[in-house]
Amino acid sequence: MAFFAPTMAQKRKSTKKTAAPKPVVVEETPAQRLYKAMLPATAKVMFIDSVVVDKQGFLSQIPLGKDAGKISTFEQFFDRPAQVELGVFQNEFGDRCYYADGDTLATRLYSIDRLGNNWSKPRELTEFGPDYKSPNFPFLLSDGITLFFAAKGEHSIGGYDIFMTLYDSENGIFYRPENYGLPFNSTANDYFVAIDEVNELGYLVSDRHQPDDKVCIYIFEPTSPRVSFESEDLSNEQLRRYANLVSIDDTWPFGNRSEALQRYQTALGNQSSQTAAKNIAFVIDDNTVYRSTSQFRSPQSRELYQKYAALAASIDTDERTLSLQREKFAKASAREQRQMRETMLRLEHQLTENQEKIKQIAKEIRYIELKIKN
Repeated sequence: MAFFAPTMAQKRKSTKKTAAPKPVVVEETPAQRLYKAMLPATAKVMFIDSVVVDKQGFLSQIPLGKDAGKISTFEQFFDRPAQVELGVFQNEFGDRCYYADGDTLATRLYSIDRLGNNWSKPRELTEFGPDYKSPNFPFLLSDGITLFFAAKGEHSIGGYDIFMTLYDSENGIFYRPENYGLPFNSTANDYFVAIDEVNELGYLVSDRHQPDDKVCIYIFEPTSPRVSFESEDLSNEQLRRYANLVSIDDTWPFGNRSEALQRYQTALGNQSSQTAAKNIAFVIDDNTVYRSTSQFRSPQSRELYQKYAALAASIDTDERTLSLQREKFAKASAREQRQMRETMLRLEHQLTENQEKIKQIAKEIRYIELKIKN
């Protein structure tokens, strides 16, 4: 048997172990820590519907009831240009206004009160302090003390977050604002929250999951007092789905969506009737198109047109909802498809019925108007 002598290299081989590389520790950002802290308190809210609109002018797309106040832009309210889009809120009595003013570098919030036929000198809401940067899009609840607004800064988990504060009537200032939490805020920009208490509807405007020039208006059912998932046995993944609004139909079991959707459709119809004088295009015959409700010669026709406009809004909502459901159905498992099928069939049936109803209403309007015309 042959034996081989070790080589010099083998003789010099070190027995010292090489130290394992130290693991790279990625430190969480303050925003990530804030998100993690807020996650367990995610609000349990039913999101009724959502609609994607242009970011520019999104306030005009929110069908806020008259009893909830009036929202507009700085340019519309003050009739002068602004470098950035700035929100204005006027209460239902028309005697108090909150608005943002500023430029591309910074904005601030102000309040004014109506004194007779004039507005008071603006008061800057300086009590918020520098932690809430570039505040914008204020909204005051009908209680007259709860103010929502969007701002950036160290208390935000994304770009803009929604904050809430209460008015201290004794001292005439607002308390320190608090982050409104999840799912109203996200790692994207969340610009606006409005709550229509009379119609039991809420509106959240966010650019999460959207291209640069678009935002999504989420319609939700407000809950009071606020309810969270803390008492429920949910995994982190399930909680994150609700917190991030991955799919709003996950939230539909949290309320009666059918009734809530009807309230939303009524709100859309009311908004449509309020702007009908400017925006309608109703064909009477080959030579006549009404561009204003004032052109209807019969009071019955005008009343029927309001029903027509409300039904048109309802059909639009149903078509968008059905489209989203079909997209989800195509990607769902067989079990999920079985669960979705009944809801989709019911929605298709409702859509078909409403399409027939709107045709009949249009015929009635034309018949009445042509009878008067001829």
